[in-house]
Amino acid sequence: MAYDQLSELDTTRSTWNIKNSHVQTFIYADQWNSMAVNIDEGSIYVISNFYTKEATGSCRPVSSKILIYFSPSTTVQKLTEDDFMIPLHKFEFVDLGDLFSMATKCPNDEYPEYSTC
Repeated sequence: MAYDQLSELDTTRSTWNIKNSHVQTFIYADQWNSMAVNIDEGSIYVISNFYTKEATGSCRPVSSKILIYFSPSTTVQKLTEDDFMIPLHKFEFVDLGDLFSMATKCPNDEYPEYSTC
């Protein structure tokens, strides 16, 4: 199966097919409640058929400029084989001197009901 790279994602279509463990995703609560039992933290998934949107705001869990929005036709499939090209852990470091200014720029309206990485 061919996969799209995260760097290729844009807002032009919804037929993406990615394999990743570190991306910001938004999903409606009822849809999340129906699939949450199949999602394990630290696992790698193939996510297909989703919408993309440009990231807004300054308080985001990842630095990607694109967000993934699940649709009713989005599928999530857990990979059972190891993929050593995708790291188990990823860290994004910020200079300690920048933390206060980043926190004060963050408006209170950036709190979604569910947010997963």
